[in-house]
Amino acid sequence: MRLIRHPWIWLLRFRKRKGYGVHSPFAFSFITTVVNERTPFYAYSELGRLHPWWVRMARLYPVQCRRLLFRLANFEEPQTMRIVGDRPMELAYIRRAVPRARIINIGVADFLFVAAEHMDEALPLSEQMPENGMMVVEGIHKNHAALQTWRALQEAPHTGITFDLFTYGIAFFDPHRHKQHYRVNF
Repeated sequence: MRLIRHPWIWLLRFRKRKGYGVHSPFAFSFITTVVNERTPFYAYSELGRLHPWWVRMARLYPVQCRRLLFRLANFEEPQTMRIVGDRPMELAYIRRAVPRARIINIGVADFLFVAAEHMDEALPLSEQMPENGMMVVEGIHKNHAALQTWRALQEAPHTGITFDLFTYGIAFFDPHRHKQHYRVNF
């Protein structure tokens, strides 16, 4: 299904799939066990009922992206989470991954999801991210301004390892790891 949606992007990133060419143990483990994980998680069937039947049957891209958000939140296990933008489906997936985490509307959070329509807020919000925090930014290749914001976020001094998944950008704020940027075929 992905091949139909973005054939050119898929071909350009073919060599970047499944962690090929990644030499960092953390990045390789993250790509193989979180980003490209295909085994069903415990909450997928329950969360799948939130989608219409035809979306579930076709395994459309939004379901795969929301499942990735579930895996990311499950991987990070944050104490506090924040979603910038009105995204009830994404909130449901993230909340189900870490039910004991506190959802906040304002302030510093360990896990931050920035919706595409709030992309311009990503860089200022990144300056508030705590050590070992994770930021997921949606729509990084939506237009030229979004791509410029994503690149500025990558180059910011407080940003560590970043992953460009075309739909999402994932930034880690760990000062103890070398700054690296990965493009992953998701």
